Amino acid sequence: MFVLNVCKRVFMKWLRGKKKVVSLSLLEIWILLILKAGGGWVGADKVMVIIFLLERVYGLAKVCFVPGRIPWSRDVANALNRLTSLGLAEALPQGGAYRLTENGRMAVERYSLSDLRLRYPYNLIKFFIGWNTDALADYIRVNYPEWTA
Repeated sequence: MFVLNVCKRVFMKWLRGKKKVVSLSLLEIWILLILKAGGGWVGADKVMVIIFLLERVYGLAKVCFVPGRIPWSRDVANALNRLTSLGLAEALPQGGAYRLTENGRMAVERYSLSDLRLRYPYNLIKFFIGWNTDALADYIRVNYPEWTA
């Protein structure tokens, strides 16, 4: 009986030490790549706009958007909340901006940029991450006028 209890304690300790591997959707991976490219706090509006542009160019995530000053998506908002609850991203207390946590940085590094589904979108992300939100909104207004109010 003693040996069984010792084995059980060792096994439970081993289980606690194992990190859970969470599967992420392509949308969540794209968001992590945006936060990585941003290097710090990235506004939720900017994340929405860049995901909208990725969806228009690559069409891989199948995210539903609603037209507005900038296109808005409940899917992106839910993905940001999920990433925050998983501890991969953190939000400002006032809301509106996100950044990678250390766990998020390690999670995004698990994905290889040799995968074409990530390499080409990441190049577009790096192109647009330096733009301010108003410039991105103007870009959408010119190129996708049906999506702006």
